[in-house]
Parts: sequence; structure tokens; C-alpha cells
Amino acid sequence: MRTHTVQIANTAVPYGIVSIVEALPDRGAVNPDDEVVFNFSGADYVYLPSLVLLASWRKSLPPNISARVDDSRCPSATQNLITNIGFREIIQTGHETPAAQRRSGRLPLRPLTNRFSNDAAVQEVTEIFEETVSHVSDIEAIKTVISELCENALLHSEFASPSYVCARSQEMPDQQRFIEIALCDSGIGFRQSYRSGTNESVKERIKKGADPIQIALEGSNTSIPVPRPGDYRANMGLGLFVTRRIVEENRGQLLIVSQKDAVHCIGAQVRRSIILRKAFPGTFVVVILDPDNPLPLEQIYEEATHSVTGDLSPLQTVPSAHAPVTLPSAEQVEGPLPRAANGGNRVAFGQPALVELRNFGTELLTRDVGLAVRAELSLKLLQSDSVIVDLDGISDITPSVADEAFGKLAVGIGIEKFQRVVILRGGTALAKRLIEFVVKNRVK
Repeated sequence: MRTHTVQIANTAVPYGIVSIVEALPDRGAVNPDDEVVFNFSGADYVYLPSLVLLASWRKSLPPNISARVDDSRCPSATQNLITNIGFREIIQTGHETPAAQRRSGRLPLRPLTNRFSNDAAVQEVTEIFEETVSHVSDIEAIKTVISELCENALLHSEFASPSYVCARSQEMPDQQRFIEIALCDSGIGFRQSYRSGTNESVKERIKKGADPIQIALEGSNTSIPVPRPGDYRANMGLGLFVTRRIVEENRGQLLIVSQKDAVHCIGAQVRRSIILRKAFPGTFVVVILDPDNPLPLEQIYEEATHSVTGDLSPLQTVPSAHAPVTLPSAEQVEGPLPRAANGGNRVAFGQPALVELRNFGTELLTRDVGLAVRAELSLKLLQSDSVIVDLDGISDITPSVADEAFGKLAVGIGIEKFQRVVILRGGTALAKRLIEFVVKNRVK
């Protein structure tokens, strides 16, 4: 049996995180029945994101590994933090979900293993910030960031071990407030995801030295490009783009570590690409926001929409459930739609089908929900010449859901036809901007 000691001194963002990654033993060198010791004796203060990274790395090790925390020479505040967020329990007992309870302004480590755990984590993280921010729109922006990061972790992690998320809101002695969200998975990382994908243009850029994380932050640079009609595997990678823009407008911070690549952004002015000496087996993300600065999510969607495809016509919208609907004429619809799958009669032209999104929930956060919405829209378009999508009652919808439901449908039937036969009704300006944003990104 070997003992692997991880010496932890600096845990600050970004270079403390880099030092921790470079201190971790190679995962392949840790054998069953070995012991790993996390020694915090050199750390006078421990920042929460470092514990998220270490917990995820520890849970990706073989199940027979023994691990323990050495904080015997740390201040009591550090010892309490290590215990209160559930880190000690995860490390020393192997429990996946610690018994630690949520405290005011702080969420303990939460595992991300399936859709249910993701939804629960998003809800818990959001709740600790609801008293911190001033406006409902700010909560929607924060929930978008959390949902997209959790969705990416669940989508890209290749290991049976869980990803972890943790969050807190805090006021410093100088009365400066901040919101901190940290998430870590043990997946294949950005560089390897692009290498194993089918996006040849991105592969070529990386071969020439481009930073894969910077490419992902640009948006619409998925490892699997926009698929042929009927092939719906690709995602657009819009979540990280939106997260980056929120951080820029808020003048916050964003750190992403993946394999040997790391990017640290401070507002819109400072971006540092860091090459690590040792690869991290997964992806680690930290988002730090200032609740006293704006989180203009609708503005971000609007700007992005105009920047990618300002020449395309806007989607059809009507303001409320009682407003008259102007339907496309028979000549405007390009070709007949198929008959109903059950062989029955289609709804007569001029009688649009109706899909009320609130039937899928008031908060639409994960791609599974978007898939269900797209299936319902596709069925209605088999039975009718047009469909009204009622957005009333929807408090939150993420880019992932909108892309899965509307972006991929637009690819399947063609953007011109989509603009003619899908009519958005009611809902918030934010939801409409988002749908227009993802549809136009799909066809840019």
C-alpha cells in the first residue's frame, strides 16, 4: 500500500487552483488499497471552490481507495468549513451525498448524478441567492448559469463518479458582496471532446494552437456540428457563451480548468490563458458574480441574436392568449406537411394546434424537458398546418431547453418553414428573445 499526500497551501482563484491540480497524483498511479491524504496544514484560509475540485477528484478514484483529511494544524474556521460543507464526510467515509445541512447563504457539496439530482441542486443553489439579489431578472440569470453548468457536467462526464456543485453568497468586512458557484466533473474535458467529435474546423483550429476553452466560450462551437435533419445529437454550446457574457456584463470572474488548459476571465477586460504542467482529469468551473452589478440576460440574448443573423426575419409572435392570430396562407407554406401518424384527418387549415409550455412545468431547465416539448410540437405539426406555442406561466427557460425544443425543430423542418408555422404567444420578453436567439444560432 502506498500513501499519496496532496499538500494544499494556496487555494485562491486562479493560481491556487492551478497549484492544487498540479499537486494531485496521476489518477492512474493511485491503486486499490492505496491511501490519499489531503494535508491542509499550509493553508491559513481555504476557499470553497478548491474543496469542490478535490471532492470530485477523490470520487473518481477506485472504490477501494482510503482517503483522509489532515487539518489538525488549521484554524478552527477552516476546520469548520471542511466539515460544514460535507467535504470531510465525502473524503473519509466515501458517502456520495453528505449529511451536511444547508446554512444561510451556503450550500453544502451536492452530487450531480442524474436529472433529478441536477434539478434539485439548481433549485437549492437558486434559493440561497434569492435574498441576495435585487431583481427577479437577476435570479433568472443566475439560474441560467447554474442550469447550463449542471447540464454540461451531466452531459460530458464519462465516469460513474458524481460531479459536484457548491455555492455561497457572502458579504465581506468592507461590505462588498459576492456570489460564488463552483462545479467540477471528471469527464474527458474540452480538448479531448473536440478531438473525438466531428467538428473538423474546430479540430483544425486547435491543431494550429487555438485554446479549446476559448473556442467553447465563443458559443456555437460544439464538438458535433449542426446535424443533418433527423440527427439530433449535436448541442450548440450556448450555455458557456451565455455564462461568459453574464460574467462580462456583471464584471465578475470566470475560471475554467480542463485537462492542461485553463482560462481566467475578469469582467470583459482581463483574460488569461494558463497552461498547466499536469492535466486535470475533468472540467472545473468557478463563477463569481457581484449581486450589486447588473445581470442583463435579455440584453445578452438580443445582442447575440443581431450579431449572428440580423438578416433573418423575426419569429411570429402574438401578445396574449386572447390576441388574434394571423396565420400563414396556404401559398406561404412550402409544401404539404405529412398526414397524421395515426392516419386520421389533419386539423383543417386555419385552425392552429396549441401547445401550452406550462404543461411541462413553470421552470424548464434540462434538455430532457426540451426533448419532450419538441416531440409534442412535432406531433402537432403532423396534425395541423401551424402551432401556437403559449409561453404564459413560464418563469424560467434555459438555452439548453430552448435549443432542444425549438432550435433542433427549426433544423428538422427548415428555418423558413419554422418561422411561418410556429407562432409564439404571450410569455415574457426574455423567453421570446431566448427562443429567437437559439433558433438563429442553429442556422447562422
